[in-house]
Amino acid sequence: MIKQLVKNTLSFVAGTLGWSMVRRGNKKLIILMYHRVLPVNDPRYQREEPGMVVSDKTFAMHMQTLHDEKVPVMTVSDWLAQPESTRAALTVAITFDDGWLDNYEFAFPVLKQFGFRSTLYVVTDFLGKPAPFWPNKVLQLLLAEGAQPTDDWAPLLRLIDKRISLPLSRDEAAQVIDHLKSHSDHEIYQALAAIPAKQNNPVEMISTEQLVEAKDTMGVEIGSHTRRHYRLKEGLSEALLKEEIVDAKHILQEMTGAPVTTFCFPNGDFSAEAHKLVQSHYSAAVTTLRGINSAHNFDAHKLLRIGVHNDISDTPMKFKAKLSGWR
Repeated sequence: MIKQLVKNTLSFVAGTLGWSMVRRGNKKLIILMYHRVLPVNDPRYQREEPGMVVSDKTFAMHMQTLHDEKVPVMTVSDWLAQPESTRAALTVAITFDDGWLDNYEFAFPVLKQFGFRSTLYVVTDFLGKPAPFWPNKVLQLLLAEGAQPTDDWAPLLRLIDKRISLPLSRDEAAQVIDHLKSHSDHEIYQALAAIPAKQNNPVEMISTEQLVEAKDTMGVEIGSHTRRHYRLKEGLSEALLKEEIVDAKHILQEMTGAPVTTFCFPNGDFSAEAHKLVQSHYSAAVTTLRGINSAHNFDAHKLLRIGVHNDISDTPMKFKAKLSGWR
């Protein structure tokens, strides 16, 4: 009871005083980071980590709040192209990571309604496929009713490195996924390859045709998020870095017929070599580092973002608190 009261008080202060302060001067850029946008009663919502999804109603409220607060909304590319003297005191950019079909279904129509442009960071090799990322594959296993680990699970259980009792809750499964991130993508995919995959999984990623339609009719700028979503950490070969960073850009440009100028680091990870290669081929890159970018002090290839998910942003006050950077 007391803990909730403290949280509510902090949210109110951040959503009023904090929001008022962040709107003043300094020509700031807030980059919002979304992943999935789904109705709460959609089965896909219940199969996703809580920290990776907002409801369609919450997303619409976010956009209404930006509209009501009269905050300029534009892409990162457009903000960077503006002369500093013409930039507003505060601008918001809207970004989506991965290329989920639900963005096309539930988010882009809302953005079109408000006339807001956005950027979709796409993993090129996953377009038009069932949920392909290893966290989603792990979630499918850990959340399934009646699931029982078999001998095939042994490599995955070794990586998890603790006893689990299935099915887990979404929060418990998210903790397992967070622990698995200490291992390489290659190790995790190898462990998952030993477990027979469920057949006839529904498509959950946007298709090439939908991607082009979103670009042409919904004000969506297309950015690169690698070919296969490998985390660009130390130890990746030069050839693999080129495939994930450079080849992904060329594939997207050929698909869309438009320049691809911005990049998104998967999971926010990057080695010095990866960062240098991104600098050479893109005009800007976004990270998962939390914060607000100031026109007087920012790195165009290490741009800060503010991640939003349903639990922390489901009221206008909570949303403005999140925007303020205080929470």
